[in-house]
Amino acid sequence: MNVSDFFQLLEQTLEEGKAMVSYRLPGKESVQLLSQTRSGSFRIKDFAESGFIFSPFKNTENPLFIPEKESIKTVLAFFNSTNADLDSTEKTATDFNAKAKSDHINLVRIGVETIKKTELKKVVLSRKELQKVSISASEIFQNLLSLYPNAFVYIWSHPETGVWIGATPETLLKTERTKFSTMALAGTRKLQNFSENDWTQKEIVEQQIVTDSIVFKLKELGHTDETLKVSETYTSEAGSLLHLRTDISGTVKNNTTEIGAIIKALHPTPAICGLPTKAAYKFINDHENYDREFYTGYLGLLNMTTAIKRSSRTRNQENQAYSSIRKDSSIFVNLRCLKFNDGEVEIYVGGGITKDSDPTSEWEETVNKTRTIKAAL
Repeated sequence: MNVSDFFQLLEQTLEEGKAMVSYRLPGKESVQLLSQTRSGSFRIKDFAESGFIFSPFKNTENPLFIPEKESIKTVLAFFNSTNADLDSTEKTATDFNAKAKSDHINLVRIGVETIKKTELKKVVLSRKELQKVSISASEIFQNLLSLYPNAFVYIWSHPETGVWIGATPETLLKTERTKFSTMALAGTRKLQNFSENDWTQKEIVEQQIVTDSIVFKLKELGHTDETLKVSETYTSEAGSLLHLRTDISGTVKNNTTEIGAIIKALHPTPAICGLPTKAAYKFINDHENYDREFYTGYLGLLNMTTAIKRSSRTRNQENQAYSSIRKDSSIFVNLRCLKFNDGEVEIYVGGGITKDSDPTSEWEETVNKTRTIKAAL
């Protein structure tokens, strides 16, 4: 199937209002389209299901998912990501009203004061921004595919949720055979004119808080220092932005039963909620004054079928042993996303707050982050 036919099918599926998702994994060339064949909604029961999962920030009910067996899968083998000018993110509109700015600065100020007075160490505070658009949801998706080849790029449509589109740099959980991996991601800097010495102590501490929390939660599930691998912290590029990142990996004994336990233990991570989790979650609910919906939730492939091609080298016994169909998962945190309505989008953005946060600087960080999405509008 060529590019034109693929996106024509995608637009037709969107117009029909079917439950569907189209996505491209980070660093991959192919784009997948999963269209649900049965009407109605499906929800996760025990994380042993196979399909595409889409979960909100709040754990109020079981996540929606599109079952692999109840869907038609269409593959665009190769999408040519143009050499999009990421500096265009600097040229995009940054329209916002003075009230939105003052409200967010005040919210951050309250967050900092609360951290200094209570057990709260970090809280992630967000906002949403409305913007008029003159292009379609499909066109925004194609622009994100071009702009961010190393992100998980998706467009999701469902009768219960409407249309969501995003390009997220953050993995919540990835599994391959008996191996799993996750990441601690925090801190934000512009790519332009960056030096490693630019990271502040506030950002380094914030990132370490996220790493320590994830490791602690995994140890509560029975993993140990001997079974967990924790990388050195390094600078990771995500579009026109940079983040501090630490990779964490280990082994799962039983894929279908442990995946759910790990996801429940990790979500919400300190990178999108805060620490301690309960105190941060309560502060968010009490003070943000809007519903995040699926922003900072999670989404992706749950126990999806992966075909492992048999090696042509008959002497390669190890590869022969893995010649099979297996179930892999690639779950992502829903960052850098928007909700699409005809002629208008709701852009969601946030940042981590610690005792050392400067409210005005935190506002400016959210403005920088919105440019990731605005570059595609």
